[in-house]
Amino acid sequence: LISGALRIENYSDFGLTSNFKIATRLKASSKLNLRASVSTGFRAPSLQQINFSSTFTTVQAGNIAEVKIAPNYSPITKAASIPELKQEESLNAGLGFAWQAAKGFNITIDGYLVKVKDRVVISGQFDGSDPNLDAGLRAQMAALNVSLAQFFANAVNTTNKGLDIVMDYTKRWGHHRVKGLFAGNFQSM
Repeated sequence: LISGALRIENYSDFGLTSNFKIATRLKASSKLNLRASVSTGFRAPSLQQINFSSTFTTVQAGNIAEVKIAPNYSPITKAASIPELKQEESLNAGLGFAWQAAKGFNITIDGYLVKVKDRVVISGQFDGSDPNLDAGLRAQMAALNVSLAQFFANAVNTTNKGLDIVMDYTKRWGHHRVKGLFAGNFQSM
Protein backbone atom coordinates (compact mmCIF):
# COMPACT_ATOMS: atom_id res chain seq x y z
CA LEU A 1 0.00 0.00 0.00
CA ILE A 2 1.36 3.41 -0.96
CA SER A 3 -0.38 6.71 -0.25
CA GLY A 4 0.53 10.30 -0.93
CA ALA A 5 -0.79 13.78 -0.40
CA LEU A 6 0.13 17.28 -1.54
CA ARG A 7 -1.18 20.44 0.10
CA ILE A 8 -0.65 23.91 -1.39
CA GLU A 9 -1.78 27.02 0.47
CA ASN A 10 -1.40 30.74 -0.14
CA TYR A 11 -1.45 32.87 3.03
CA SER A 12 -2.04 36.61 2.73
CA ASP A 13 0.66 37.33 5.30
CA PHE A 14 3.18 34.49 4.71
CA GLY A 15 2.82 33.65 1.05
CA LEU A 16 2.75 30.32 -0.75
CA THR A 17 3.59 27.04 0.95
CA SER A 18 3.44 23.46 -0.24
CA ASN A 19 3.74 20.32 1.86
CA PHE A 20 3.67 16.63 1.03
CA LYS A 21 3.32 13.24 2.64
CA ILE A 22 4.27 9.82 1.31
CA ALA A 23 3.46 6.71 3.33
CA THR A 24 3.74 3.02 2.67
CA ARG A 25 2.79 -0.25 4.31
CA LEU A 26 4.10 -3.64 3.31
CA LYS A 27 2.34 -6.79 4.48
CA ALA A 28 5.44 -8.98 4.98
CA SER A 29 3.35 -11.88 6.31
CA SER A 30 -0.09 -12.51 7.77
CA LYS A 31 1.29 -11.41 11.16
CA LEU A 32 3.81 -8.70 10.23
CA ASN A 33 3.27 -5.28 8.66
CA LEU A 34 6.15 -2.91 7.89
CA ARG A 35 5.42 0.80 7.53
CA ALA A 36 7.24 4.02 6.68
CA SER A 37 6.39 7.66 5.99
CA VAL A 38 8.03 10.96 5.05
CA SER A 39 6.34 14.35 5.17
CA THR A 40 6.92 18.07 5.44
CA GLY A 41 5.07 20.54 7.65
CA PHE A 42 4.42 24.24 8.06
CA ARG A 43 3.39 26.38 11.04
CA ALA A 44 2.83 30.10 10.80
CA PRO A 45 3.71 32.16 13.89
CA SER A 46 0.75 32.48 16.25
CA LEU A 47 -1.03 35.79 16.69
CA GLN A 48 0.43 35.95 20.20
CA GLN A 49 3.98 35.48 18.93
CA ILE A 50 3.50 38.30 16.41
CA ASN A 51 1.51 40.74 18.57
CA PHE A 52 2.36 40.04 22.23
CA SER A 53 3.46 43.12 24.15
CA SER A 54 4.22 43.32 27.85
CA THR A 55 6.24 45.33 30.31
CA PHE A 56 7.00 43.79 33.67
CA THR A 57 9.31 44.22 36.63
CA THR A 58 11.97 41.63 37.39
CA VAL A 59 14.51 41.20 40.17
CA GLN A 60 17.87 39.78 39.07
CA ALA A 61 20.87 39.53 41.42
CA GLY A 62 19.16 41.98 43.77
CA ASN A 63 18.55 44.59 41.05
CA ILE A 64 15.04 45.69 40.09
CA ALA A 65 14.58 46.23 36.34
CA GLU A 66 11.80 46.84 33.85
CA VAL A 67 11.59 44.32 30.97
CA LYS A 68 9.82 44.96 27.67
CA ILE A 69 8.61 42.08 25.50
CA ALA A 70 7.90 43.89 22.24
CA PRO A 71 5.69 42.82 19.34
CA ASN A 72 7.43 41.87 16.12
CA TYR A 73 6.41 45.01 14.21
CA SER A 74 7.42 47.59 16.86
CA PRO A 75 10.21 50.18 16.41
CA ILE A 76 12.22 48.68 19.28
CA THR A 77 12.15 45.26 17.58
CA LYS A 78 13.32 46.84 14.32
CA ALA A 79 16.10 48.67 16.21
CA ALA A 80 17.25 45.29 17.55
CA SER A 81 17.49 44.07 13.91
CA ILE A 82 14.96 41.29 14.56
CA PRO A 83 13.47 40.34 11.16
CA GLU A 84 9.76 39.78 10.62
CA LEU A 85 8.63 36.39 11.82
CA LYS A 86 8.31 33.70 9.18
CA GLN A 87 6.83 30.22 9.19
CA GLU A 88 8.44 27.22 10.83
CA GLU A 89 9.06 24.34 8.44
CA SER A 90 9.50 20.68 9.37
CA LEU A 91 10.63 17.41 7.88
CA ASN A 92 9.17 14.27 9.46
CA ALA A 93 10.09 10.63 8.92
CA GLY A 94 8.87 7.40 10.51
CA LEU A 95 9.73 3.73 10.19
CA GLY A 96 8.22 0.83 12.10
CA PHE A 97 6.34 -2.43 12.24
CA ALA A 98 3.27 -4.08 13.75
CA TRP A 99 3.66 -7.76 14.66
CA GLN A 100 1.22 -10.30 16.06
CA ALA A 101 3.80 -12.29 18.05
CA ALA A 102 1.22 -14.77 19.37
CA LYS A 103 -2.54 -15.07 19.57
CA GLY A 104 -3.71 -12.00 21.50
CA PHE A 105 -0.19 -10.56 21.80
CA ASN A 106 0.72 -7.62 19.55
CA ILE A 107 3.90 -5.55 19.37
CA THR A 108 4.37 -2.28 17.52
CA ILE A 109 7.66 -0.42 17.33
CA ASP A 110 8.01 2.89 15.48
CA GLY A 111 11.03 5.14 15.13
CA TYR A 112 10.61 8.77 14.19
CA LEU A 113 12.63 11.86 13.28
CA VAL A 114 11.29 15.42 13.31
CA LYS A 115 13.45 18.34 12.15
CA VAL A 116 12.03 21.85 12.64
CA LYS A 117 13.70 24.79 10.89
CA ASP A 118 13.26 28.41 12.05
CA ARG A 119 11.37 27.59 15.26
CA VAL A 120 9.85 30.69 16.86
CA VAL A 121 11.24 31.28 20.37
CA ILE A 122 11.52 34.20 22.75
CA SER A 123 14.99 35.73 22.83
CA GLY A 124 17.23 36.23 25.78
CA GLN A 125 17.17 39.65 27.42
CA PHE A 126 18.96 42.53 25.69
CA ASP A 127 20.54 44.76 28.36
CA GLY A 128 20.17 48.50 27.69
CA SER A 129 23.31 49.26 29.72
CA ASP A 130 25.51 47.13 27.41
CA PRO A 131 27.78 49.55 25.47
CA ASN A 132 28.09 46.95 22.66
CA LEU A 133 24.35 47.13 22.02
CA ASP A 134 23.25 49.17 19.00
CA ALA A 135 22.82 52.86 19.95
CA GLY A 136 19.40 52.96 18.26
CA LEU A 137 18.16 50.06 20.37
CA ARG A 138 19.54 51.61 23.57
CA ALA A 139 17.73 54.87 22.68
CA GLN A 140 14.44 53.01 22.05
CA MET A 141 14.78 51.23 25.40
CA ALA A 142 15.55 54.50 27.20
CA ALA A 143 12.49 56.13 25.57
CA LEU A 144 10.33 53.29 26.93
CA ASN A 145 12.06 53.51 30.33
CA VAL A 146 13.04 49.83 30.30
CA SER A 147 16.39 48.26 31.16
CA LEU A 148 15.90 44.93 29.38
CA ALA A 149 14.10 43.87 26.19
CA GLN A 150 13.03 40.54 24.67
CA PHE A 151 11.59 39.58 21.28
CA PHE A 152 10.05 36.60 19.50
CA ALA A 153 12.33 35.47 16.66
CA ASN A 154 12.94 32.57 14.28
CA ALA A 155 16.11 31.61 16.09
CA VAL A 156 16.36 27.85 16.57
CA ASN A 157 16.54 24.68 14.48
CA THR A 158 15.61 21.56 16.44
CA THR A 159 15.75 17.80 15.87
CA ASN A 160 13.70 15.27 17.82
CA LYS A 161 14.14 11.55 17.35
CA GLY A 162 12.67 8.70 19.23
CA LEU A 163 11.21 5.25 19.48
CA ASP A 164 7.65 4.29 20.46
CA ILE A 165 7.05 0.76 21.74
CA VAL A 166 3.60 -0.68 22.46
CA MET A 167 2.94 -4.27 23.59
CA ASP A 168 -0.56 -5.44 24.39
CA TYR A 169 -1.91 -8.80 25.43
CA THR A 170 -5.55 -9.84 25.60
CA LYS A 171 -6.81 -13.21 26.91
CA ARG A 172 -10.47 -14.24 26.92
CA TRP A 173 -12.19 -16.95 28.99
CA GLY A 174 -15.82 -17.05 28.05
CA HIS A 175 -17.27 -13.70 29.18
CA HIS A 176 -14.11 -12.71 31.06
CA ARG A 177 -11.16 -10.88 29.64
CA VAL A 178 -7.70 -9.93 30.89
CA LYS A 179 -5.80 -7.19 29.12
CA GLY A 180 -2.23 -6.00 29.71
CA LEU A 181 -0.63 -3.02 28.03
CA PHE A 182 2.91 -1.70 28.05
CA ALA A 183 3.72 1.54 26.25
CA GLY A 184 7.04 3.32 26.24
CA ASN A 185 8.73 6.19 24.48
CA PHE A 186 12.44 6.90 24.23
CA GLN A 187 13.19 10.37 22.94
CA SER A 188 16.26 12.43 22.18
CA MET A 189 16.25 16.14 21.38
